Amino acid sequence: MTSLNTSTSALDFAQIAQLKSNAKADESGSVKEVAQQFESIFINMMLQSMRKATERSGLMDSDAAQTYESMFDQELALHLSEQGGFGVAEALERQIQMNQSRPKSAGSEGFALQSEPAARLMHLREDADTYAIERKTAPNPRALER
Repeated sequence: MTSLNTSTSALDFAQIAQLKSNAKADESGSVKEVAQQFESIFINMMLQSMRKATERSGLMDSDAAQTYESMFDQELALHLSEQGGFGVAEALERQIQMNQSRPKSAGSEGFALQSEPAARLMHLREDADTYAIERKTAPNPRALER
């Protein structure tokens, strides 16, 4: 597996494409990088929301200042996700590893969802690069009573 340098940018699309190809080659090896990228994007969105919620004086409201703040938020989000203080990446990594270790009993049409009674009416279908939840039509309970 090729190691990614996550310190360049959280939203670098070439890096995300490289991570996607690494994940196809080695699922378990790229889980940490995926979780860290997700945490970085999450923190960046949180910082943007915090900036929008604060009252501005109008003194530094220029396009250049907003661009600088955006770049600063991206770099701060990367640094915070690398430090691991939030714990989002670790929780996501555990969840992904748990899902990967679960035995997959998929037929040609997908995975059966069996955790709840309502889930019996749903079906998870896996395609090449996507997942879709299909809902089966529920029998009419009044029709069963007659």
